[in-house]
Amino acid sequence: MSRRAVPVLVLALLAAGPVSAEGPSKTVEKTLPLSASGRLSVDTYKGRVTVTGWDREEASIRAVVTPDGSCDTAAELVEKTRIRIEGGGKEVRVESDYDDLPKHVFSFSSDCSSRPFVAYEIRMPRAAALDVKDYKSRIAVEGVAGAVEVESYKGTMRLRGLSSRFEVETYKGDVVAEFDRVEGSVRAETYKGEIELVLPKDARIDLRDHVGRRGVLRAEASDTEGGTPVSVETHKGTIRLRPR
Repeated sequence: MSRRAVPVLVLALLAAGPVSAEGPSKTVEKTLPLSASGRLSVDTYKGRVTVTGWDREEASIRAVVTPDGSCDTAAELVEKTRIRIEGGGKEVRVESDYDDLPKHVFSFSSDCSSRPFVAYEIRMPRAAALDVKDYKSRIAVEGVAGAVEVESYKGTMRLRGLSSRFEVETYKGDVVAEFDRVEGSVRAETYKGEIELVLPKDARIDLRDHVGRRGVLRAEASDTEGGTPVSVETHKGTIRLRPR
């Protein structure tokens, strides 16, 4: 498969959902080598990020850009949204770049200053590390056994098959993280969102918590000194720990 990014601008009717709209779209696809001990990073704003682990030492990225609403300049906004896929070997970097978008655009039919959605479908080596920075996307991760770090302002996150070091931070998002094993430290922080950590029934953890006056912590998992460090922090949100 070619390692050059191939943008395709087409007009299509897209499936209903918060990351789809009727109008122009652009697809970018690229595959780069990525070692099992490497790292893949994603920096995006809104849309969807779906990441699946596999047994190949390469990262396959497919990004679909669609407008947020419809207006006369929708095609221009989609075209000027750049998908940057760079690196290879030890690190692959993926970024939704909106720098070329007009700063202030207005239409009587709608406000066209909104950034387009970007929907990512990514496959990566299951043992590699994953780092996602986001504002308000829907994020799904499955089968990534390496270290995972996710930061989102108000996105929705569903992560399954975790087993290594895990860090999640959100302001008011919603997170469910399911672990096959707990073999690395875990840190979860939210201001007023909800985080649920689903741990193996026999997991030995050393729970360290900082809960503000209006925060809630519900811990059903066993708390054992000398176990894997699990640090949780919330001020107005809710954090739950429960066994599978």
